[in-house]
Amino acid sequence: MSESQGDLMERRTFLKTSLPAAGALTFASLGIERVLGITQGSDRIRVGVVGCGGRGTGAARNCLDSSPGVSITAVADMFREQADKAAKQFKVASDRVFSGPDAYQQLMKTDVDLVILAAPPGFRPMHFKAAIEAGKHVFMEKPVAVDPVGCRLIIEFSNLAKERKLAVVAGTQRRHQASYIEVMKRIHGGDIGELVGGQCYWLGGGIWYRKKEGFTAQLSDLEWQCYNWYHWDWISGDQVVEQHIHNIDVMNWCFDGPPKKFLASGGRQVRDSDIMPLVMDSSDFQRMGQTNGHPNILGNIYDHICAELEYANGARVVSMGRHAPKSANRVGERIVGTKGVSNCSDQIQGEKPFSYTEKQIDPMVQEHTDLIKSIRAGEPLNEGVRMAESTLTAVGIRMSAYTGREFSWDWLLKSSKLEIFPKEIKPGPGIFPPIAVPGTTQLI
Repeated sequence: MSESQGDLMERRTFLKTSLPAAGALTFASLGIERVLGITQGSDRIRVGVVGCGGRGTGAARNCLDSSPGVSITAVADMFREQADKAAKQFKVASDRVFSGPDAYQQLMKTDVDLVILAAPPGFRPMHFKAAIEAGKHVFMEKPVAVDPVGCRLIIEFSNLAKERKLAVVAGTQRRHQASYIEVMKRIHGGDIGELVGGQCYWLGGGIWYRKKEGFTAQLSDLEWQCYNWYHWDWISGDQVVEQHIHNIDVMNWCFDGPPKKFLASGGRQVRDSDIMPLVMDSSDFQRMGQTNGHPNILGNIYDHICAELEYANGARVVSMGRHAPKSANRVGERIVGTKGVSNCSDQIQGEKPFSYTEKQIDPMVQEHTDLIKSIRAGEPLNEGVRMAESTLTAVGIRMSAYTGREFSWDWLLKSSKLEIFPKEIKPGPGIFPPIAVPGTTQLI
């Protein structure tokens, strides 16, 4: 996967400048006539894709498969060859293919009705802000930020999207999966009694690593990091944010909101030895050398994090995320009540047992079906705030593990000033933060 990025703006000033300015925009400048045309039943919805890697093109294909009258009419990516590949796949006109740092901004100026945001998580807040300001409906992949500042921006612009009747759907497909929906109705209806605890897991093997030499273009260190984005917290959020968020979101769904307290631990035990054989022959590895006693070209994210989440009713949930080759895999959820237990996905055991057996549509297609249907019906879905809360839950787990500190949701949402995504990104030197050390890394 590769990603699109652009000129970054001062994110902390958005409440003072962007929202009032956006509120003063006329309907015409937002293209509201075009948006209303869609909600009245237009047969065609034009889609733009920002981030043309595997997930971006996959989401685009899911969107095309979901509904009639949908077409991909513009693509944007940091890297020209990625944008060109996507354009060829979806038969996009050459003047609708954008690349480079401002690619996403160029795409927003086109007449697309809906944008798919699938660049790395760190870029999501700025891309989302640009989309809402341009009057576009949005499908954005999870997670939606990598720090509390970014999550707050998503919340603010999701509320603005609601005011402007713009749809916002996030890539947490379990929320659109029929079996999950049916089981969750029963959990919320009291079929397993009062919720007293639970567990959620994303335990898997190692992850990909992309050498700089493997890309055809001549990349700067920072561009290479955008191509090899998973390995740094400032762009991926760490595994717990980028991947495990699916299961964390389900736990928040069970409890109708985020936890009230966080306590986590973790570390980096096997990731270096897993990646080292892939980079030892890299000239960049030799050139960059070691920083702070660690070859930071290997990344700074943890390979395992375990957390305890305490919810509003006092119930505690254990969260486990891990990447370790040749280890047992487990991905899923389990919720425990006073009258039963559920895997959240299709089974309930206890006083009111239940098993979901009906045929299901691929939830990665269904989420786009629901999105398009809501736009055409003039009743746009808006999952932005909920997705920001689940992202912030995962971010809170990472922050607790990195610092060794315990804290509350209220502090995390309202008071944390952590902003790890840089204010300016352009081709040049890389950004290689040290590996966090619990008890030493500051809680901000």
